[in-house]
Amino acid sequence: MKKYIKNMVLLASCVATFGCSTPLSREAQQIMTINDGAVIAMMNCKELGFVTGEAGIWGGTAGLDMAYSNAKNQAALLSGANAILITSSQMNPTSIVNAKVYNCSESKPQKIEVVGEPAKNSPPKEDINVTIEKARKCQSKGGVWLDDQCVISIE
Repeated sequence: MKKYIKNMVLLASCVATFGCSTPLSREAQQIMTINDGAVIAMMNCKELGFVTGEAGIWGGTAGLDMAYSNAKNQAALLSGANAILITSSQMNPTSIVNAKVYNCSESKPQKIEVVGEPAKNSPPKEDINVTIEKARKCQSKGGVWLDDQCVISIE
């Protein structure tokens, strides 16, 4: 009887671990995840839309992984999508991931030189949209947004 219970627990844990994952489509596997909105602006990415990935009844880190995969699969359905920026996520009671979807294929590489030490006392994190707007303004003036400041190379 003990052996039967042990086998049932093992089977249940395997099903819980592998049976609940959300597989990524081939297209979703090609989508990069960008963690900083300033990078989106610096790369001159075009915003394509917004997606919400959900894990159904699952919470915790496993649910968060499922919601993340679901968001990438949804992003892959948008024509030209090749990057996402996670804007918010929650794990409990269910897992949800919100993300903006971008096309960054026309990115412009820029020469970056750090000309001084980054600011030590950084202000509290601001809304990601404010950061993106600041980074775009910096880029329009020939600079690069780096460590929450505009860096302009003077040659």
